[in-house]
Amino acid sequence: MAADRQEEVSALVATLHETERRLVELTKGGIDTVSDVCGQPFLLRHAQEQMRRQRETDLRLENATRRQSEMRFKALFEQAAVGIAVCDAKTGRFQQVNAHFAEILGRSRQDVERLTFVEITHPQDVAESRELARQLSAGTIREFTQEKRYLRKDGSDIWCSVAVSAMWTAGETPDYFIGVTQDISGRKKLEEQYRQAQKMEAIGTLAGGIAHDFNNILAAIYGYTELAQVALKENPEVHEFLEAVLKASRRATDLIRQILTFSRRRQPERRPVQLRPIVEETLALLRASIPSTIGFEAILATDAPVVFADATQVHQVLMNLGTNAWNAMRESPGRIKIELERWVVDEAQAASSAQLHPGVYARVSVSDSGCGMDQATLERIFEPFFTTKPVGEGTGLGLAVVHGIMASHDGAVTVDSEPGEGTVFHLYFPAFAGEAGAIADDDSGVPRGHGERILLVDDEELLIRLGVTTLTGLGYQVETALRPVAALELVRSDPARFALVITDQTMPGMTGTDFASRLRQIRPGLPIILTTGYGMSLTPERLKEAGICQLLPKPTTICLLGTAVHAALSDQAPR
Repeated sequence: MAADRQEEVSALVATLHETERRLVELTKGGIDTVSDVCGQPFLLRHAQEQMRRQRETDLRLENATRRQSEMRFKALFEQAAVGIAVCDAKTGRFQQVNAHFAEILGRSRQDVERLTFVEITHPQDVAESRELARQLSAGTIREFTQEKRYLRKDGSDIWCSVAVSAMWTAGETPDYFIGVTQDISGRKKLEEQYRQAQKMEAIGTLAGGIAHDFNNILAAIYGYTELAQVALKENPEVHEFLEAVLKASRRATDLIRQILTFSRRRQPERRPVQLRPIVEETLALLRASIPSTIGFEAILATDAPVVFADATQVHQVLMNLGTNAWNAMRESPGRIKIELERWVVDEAQAASSAQLHPGVYARVSVSDSGCGMDQATLERIFEPFFTTKPVGEGTGLGLAVVHGIMASHDGAVTVDSEPGEGTVFHLYFPAFAGEAGAIADDDSGVPRGHGERILLVDDEELLIRLGVTTLTGLGYQVETALRPVAALELVRSDPARFALVITDQTMPGMTGTDFASRLRQIRPGLPIILTTGYGMSLTPERLKEAGICQLLPKPTTICLLGTAVHAALSDQAPR
């Protein structure tokens, strides 16, 4: 009995050792199965079952991860704030686009996916787009960024920035391109406005540089003609001829002032005003000067805010726009509409124009029912000397002057027009926080002197002689100097000798303001009149600091000169 149990134990141990050996061999790949005492391969079946279950678990996780990744990519593709498009590398046809890309093009996704990138690219940008796509296909480049114009469904174009990358699935050449598109039309518009401002600033610098010489020439013509009229007062025929010279001189002076206004070289005489009386006055003048075939409509709000403006320049702007509106309707009867209203510029509108800022404005709109303008003309209308009128009609400065005046008033001018649909100009004047003041009338008299001694300083001999003749005729004694240094010596030698000094602003070696400052050091309180062809940066503060009591524009008239001298000597000018 004991022997039998001993044999049974030995057999069991042997079986365990054999099982252990087979397990080791199984893990090493030496045998295919492990059997139990009955000869059944139980471990292999168990391992296979475990492996099957693990594979199923891994497959479920893989499928879940793939579905989650696909959902994320789809959400990214569909909800991205940029346009995304997949394009076949060989044909250039769109395979898939997101909603934003279709929205940029103003088309449905189905419409876009039937087109190629060439068919929606502006003709002027096609060659560059094709060349970049060719380089992508050839592997010369793997990606590029291009600013181009796409054609929308309505025929308009839109500027976009497009970043394109080549994609491969197999082989040496890319299978498709993927492009990311952003609408940059707003930025392009602001860039164009900036370039236009730079162009106008450059021409304005040129205009300001030559204006001084032009004004000196005109001052001599104007002044001597007036003196000739006085001398030949009893000769009506010659007087009439001289009046024609004066008329031509005034036109030339107006032209120079328009150039200076456009170039911002002439400082506007701004004060708080209500625009309604100015608009009504302009309407009356337009009605009197434009044929009755043109009708007028005025809508003038009573709540339009007070603005800080030069009434004369506002009048000039409205006359220019009214005349332009009439020219647009010369071929047939039409209608001019002028509207004044209170207008609030919000953030969105301010973002569309570099000259506008959020806030309250008085907006004046001048519209016509004329021929309208195409896009190419609209892009150039504010350029100086650009005109659509026939040769011999107009100077091309009207709208450039409008632009310059509005800029000098911290405002803006915008225009909307379509061929055959008429045109509307919008003028934006910032509201002024205060009350409107009255517009003073000019003194039409010519006051005379009583032998007061005046020192006249100018580097132009022709103007010196003119000044001496004019001032002497008005009853003053005049001494002259062609250089500021010589004038300073005259005053230093006898500070009480002169009752008044009249000096030009632009002279060799020293400006008129610097000269005035030195004069006041020699004799404080000496009245000084400054003459200039353009205001430059002569602010009231700068004039006061230099001790200048009057600023007299060139060219001037006998009346204006006499009035200015009388006011300075009478201590009526502001100090």
